[in-house]
Amino acid sequence: MTEGMVTIHGQKLSGEELLPVYLNSASTVAELCDIFQQQLETETSKPSRLSLALEGQALRMGDTLTEANLKDGDLVHLILRPDAWILRQVDLDSGRLVRISDGASWEGHSLLLRTEDICPNLEHDFAVEATVKLDEWPGPDYQGSIISQHGHGTGWELRCGGPGVNCVFTTTDGGHNEHMLPLKRKVGFWHHLCMVYDAGRHTLTLFADGVAGEPKPIRGTFVPYKLGFTEIGRNPEWTDRGVVGRIRNASVWPRGLDVEDMQQRAAEQIAEAEAEGATLEGTATEAASSESAPRTSAGF
Repeated sequence: MTEGMVTIHGQKLSGEELLPVYLNSASTVAELCDIFQQQLETETSKPSRLSLALEGQALRMGDTLTEANLKDGDLVHLILRPDAWILRQVDLDSGRLVRISDGASWEGHSLLLRTEDICPNLEHDFAVEATVKLDEWPGPDYQGSIISQHGHGTGWELRCGGPGVNCVFTTTDGGHNEHMLPLKRKVGFWHHLCMVYDAGRHTLTLFADGVAGEPKPIRGTFVPYKLGFTEIGRNPEWTDRGVVGRIRNASVWPRGLDVEDMQQRAAEQIAEAEAEGATLEGTATEAASSESAPRTSAGF
C-alpha cells in the first residue's frame, strides 16, 4: 500500500455495505463523505444528507482522517438524513432546555446555523420553513426576521410584520423580489410558515398554515449574502430586526420541499407544537420557581 493511503469501508445502518474508499490519510472526513455520497446518488434520486460515525461517535467534517482516528481497514457507519438543516426546538415553551443540532451555535442574541451551503442555486428547488408563535407582532413588514441570510441587496429571508408573512429572495434581475401573504390571528397562535422556490417554474411561493399565495416569477441569478451566518430569530446585518416569541422546526431545504401535502404538514407541525406546549405548562411553572432561564429576543 502506498504510504499515507488508507482504505475505509462504509456501511448503512441497515447493514448494507458500500464500495470501499481508498484515499490519503491527510484527506478530510468531508472528502470521504463526498465519495460515499456519490455512491448513494447512483442508488436513489432522493437527496439526502450524510454523516459518518466511527464506533458510535459522529466524525467532524473538518478533521483529517488521521485527526478522526481513522485507520486503514476501519468501518464507518453512514447516517442518512433528509437533505435539510433542521433546528428542532423541543422545549421552548418552558424556557429551560434548547437542543440544537446540525452545526448551530449560540452567538449574541440568536442561533447561528454554521454552514456555507445554504445559498440557493436557481437550477434547484429551495425552501425555508418554520413553526412560530409570536408574543409581539412587528409593525413594519420587514421587521420580523424569522430565518435570515439577508443583507444590503443580497440573500434571502423568511419574515413577518405588517399585514402578514413575507420573504426576500434577491436576484440580479428583480432585486429583493419581496413577496407578501396576509396572515390573520397574528399573536399568540402557532403558525407554520414556508417559502418555496420552484426551479422548474422559476417561481417563489409563500405558504401560511399550508395555504399557498400566488407564485411570484423569479428572474436572473441569485445574489448571495456573504458577510455572516444564517441566523434564526434575527437578521444578521440589522440587529434590530427579529421576533419576540417562539420558533420551532426552523428548516432550510437546499433541494426543495414537497408541497403537495403542505396543508397536512402544517397541521401536523402546529398540532405537535400545541401538544408539547400543553405538556410543558406545568414544567414551566416549576422551572420559574427553581431557576431563571436566559431568554433572547428570538424566544430562545
